[in-house]
Amino acid sequence: MNLETLLNQSIPGDYFAPGAYVQGDLELGTLSNRRGNRLLAFPEFLVQGIYGGLEQEIGKATPLVLQSCGRHWGQHLFARLAEELAEYYGKPLADLTMQELVYCLTRCWQVHGWGQLQLDWSYSSCGVILVQTHNSPWVKPNSGTSQPSAQVEVGLLEVLFRQLTGQEVQCVQIACISQGHGLNQFLIGLPERLEPVAAWVQSGMDAATILNRLRC
Repeated sequence: MNLETLLNQSIPGDYFAPGAYVQGDLELGTLSNRRGNRLLAFPEFLVQGIYGGLEQEIGKATPLVLQSCGRHWGQHLFARLAEELAEYYGKPLADLTMQELVYCLTRCWQVHGWGQLQLDWSYSSCGVILVQTHNSPWVKPNSGTSQPSAQVEVGLLEVLFRQLTGQEVQCVQIACISQGHGLNQFLIGLPERLEPVAAWVQSGMDAATILNRLRC
């Protein structure tokens, strides 16, 4: 590689930088991403209205339907991320470093208004990843639920990490803002590792106790 080639070589920056990723057309009244795909902004009360409608129509089946919606969304999100990031960085998603991948995921959450995504590897020796989301728009804070209720995020994260790891991992939520907590917390791991966790959550065990029990 000669000097001219080196100087003219573009260095990919932050793909999800808001000023570059989100494009607005005031004349047309539209929002789109940097590839020209339309973006849609909607208020939180619309989400809550959809949830309320589902509760009235299908009752106790609502959590299963929402989790299924999250899985479907996760499949499409992964396919889109794989295509867009490979095009931008000039290499397949599988060739991104862990640091690059985590950064892209957290920025993706932020720029789309899904809150703040954090991955905690402190429990990796126990075979699980702790995922936390702050300011999630998918759950109503302090709504008084006894069980975690971010089913859309559970389905989304489960499929996303299945695609990323190539393994049939599962996702179990252990804390939720609907219960009065300041954030949503999820554990990602293989089914046999999370089987007792799901039972602990059902019994009403708090997240701190669950995480303490997981310590290897």
